[in-house]
Amino acid sequence: MIRRIYPTRFGQIHLRSHEGKGVPLVLLHMSPRSGAMWETLQLRLERPTHAPDRLGYGYSDAPPWALSLEQYAQSTVDGLKAAGMQGQIDLLGIHTGSIEAIEIANQLGSQVRRVALVGMPLFTFEERQRQMEKYSEQPLRPATEGGHVLGAWRGGFAYRQPPYDLADVHSRFIDHVLAANPGAAFRAACGYAVEKNLKSLKSSLIVFAPHDEIIEQTARVKPLLRSDATYVDMPDVGMDPFSAGVERMVVMLDRHLPA
Repeated sequence: MIRRIYPTRFGQIHLRSHEGKGVPLVLLHMSPRSGAMWETLQLRLERPTHAPDRLGYGYSDAPPWALSLEQYAQSTVDGLKAAGMQGQIDLLGIHTGSIEAIEIANQLGSQVRRVALVGMPLFTFEERQRQMEKYSEQPLRPATEGGHVLGAWRGGFAYRQPPYDLADVHSRFIDHVLAANPGAAFRAACGYAVEKNLKSLKSSLIVFAPHDEIIEQTARVKPLLRSDATYVDMPDVGMDPFSAGVERMVVMLDRHLPA
């Protein structure tokens, strides 16, 4: 794994890259995660992969102000170009990363060959309001007794049942603590015109639908898809598909998103 820092218009971005053969695959993380969530997948794929930490997450700079989803995508594109990425690429996003993948594909046009989305947070207006209240937390304010980190730690168990993968919980906890503002990118995604931008997408599209906590919202994408898009229902895959179900996801990516 090669890790480097590259400049963007809103700050420096941290990128994890792994060598291979074929069309490069850019991996866009959920929030409040970082590109670290993709390392297990990167080591199992034979194609080149690049996993940026979105600005404000992981080891990337915090942006100077609250960015729109379009600005997050512009920064990611800046970082990829600074890294020397030319020619065609594929995109793979999950949750918030799925929304960013749509915008990056629209910004780069024909340079993006295929777009794969794992889970789509297509919330209703009421659901967005509730989610934005839930994810509006500001940077953690240190407290002497350490109570400020308890919420981040407990959040790692949400929607999951024992026996817990404590190593994965700890990884997600670290990502939460590193985030400049954990809910910032999610809030930006809530203000993005998903339906409009899906219609303008020129790249081939695959939607993977694991049965996680947003499967109801993901299923809402079906009437928005063009006839040449692919929707892959995955009832045998639940939470954390790229850790708990990584071998299954490798098979599905090789089948639907070959290098």
